[in-house]
Amino acid sequence: MRRRRTDLVTPRPAPFGLGLLEMDSAQLLGREPRKPDLRAASRLIAGKTVMITGAGGTIGSELARQVAGFGPSRLVLVDNAEFNLYEIDLEMRQEGHAKLIHSRLVDVCRRDHLMDVFRDVAPQVVLHAAAYKHVPIVEANPCPAALVNVLGAKNVFDAAVETGVDAVVFISTDKAVNPTNFMGATKRIAELYAQALDVAQSGTRFVTVRFGNVLGSTGSVAPLFQRQIARGGPITVTHPDVKRYFMTTREAVQLVLQAAALKDRAPGSDDSHDGRIFVLDMGEPVNITTLAERMIDAAGLRPHEDIRIEFTGLRPGEKLYEEIFSDLERLVKTGADGVLLASPSMIDLPLLNPRLADVVRHAKAANREGLEDAVHHLVPEFRPDLRAVAPQKPAIRAAE
Repeated sequence: MRRRRTDLVTPRPAPFGLGLLEMDSAQLLGREPRKPDLRAASRLIAGKTVMITGAGGTIGSELARQVAGFGPSRLVLVDNAEFNLYEIDLEMRQEGHAKLIHSRLVDVCRRDHLMDVFRDVAPQVVLHAAAYKHVPIVEANPCPAALVNVLGAKNVFDAAVETGVDAVVFISTDKAVNPTNFMGATKRIAELYAQALDVAQSGTRFVTVRFGNVLGSTGSVAPLFQRQIARGGPITVTHPDVKRYFMTTREAVQLVLQAAALKDRAPGSDDSHDGRIFVLDMGEPVNITTLAERMIDAAGLRPHEDIRIEFTGLRPGEKLYEEIFSDLERLVKTGADGVLLASPSMIDLPLLNPRLADVVRHAKAANREGLEDAVHHLVPEFRPDLRAVAPQKPAIRAAE
């Protein structure tokens, strides 16, 4: 057995009492992380009251760290998980941001509580990261997931319009494209509502940003592999051919902030209220088996010898390859490295509202069959029966 390569692996304390490993992201991704120009993001945030929902999550907490560095007047941290909110609140205060921080324990599904926060703090920029995202858990619990991912998003977006927020950034996912899982379908519905609101009014600007898997995020594959390596294996992979887009947490958040600040107009658009969806260029998708082998190698061990890799089969809602834009969306370059603009399909607000109300009604009633029908009405491309089918275009193609 080879010695541990300390240039690639640094032991650090970790949850569950395991000595998880912090590995070189460029080696795992097969590319160098992007370094976007954040001057426009600084102008978007400096001196503003910024609200982050889901602030205790992986993306939300990194948003808090980076936003604090751009000099907001106030930073409002919203989360429904008390411990997660406590942790990011404590971290931000220890980093010297105590005067900025206002932490609110709020369930985004409770409209009255959420409106009370919006009226009290009067945010100018809202970054909506709150969501249920773990695909197998959402597949098994579609009704509560729809409440958070659809009703919760609607409540945040409606509150933003009612209180005159300047800009809302919605954190979406590549799984919203031709979804084969319920999580992706609910995120696509939230995308549709953000788009419809953006076009229907000229006050609050709505921007949706899509990206793929984030290395090290809670519930994602990399921490799972780290724990399995620490236990001596085996590493479990669902399928030898499964591929995913990956980014580091830091570059994902930097690109989100860069996209949010872009003022470029979409082709043929009269203004910035065009229901825009930005897509983060994550390079080529990474084969998960290859990722597992890289992580084993980075730990100073031999793949398939010191640590076995076992294939367990695709899970409900999982497909071999993710897509980041649909056949109906044409990607164009924005002029910002790493950020592309999708020419999106959308539904007008008067047509969308009654169908979205059906989704919420069935979710509240715990009516899974009715909920699935309502979701299909809004997202007809949602095909859970095709979860193992690879799409035809897994890579980004952007027009000049």
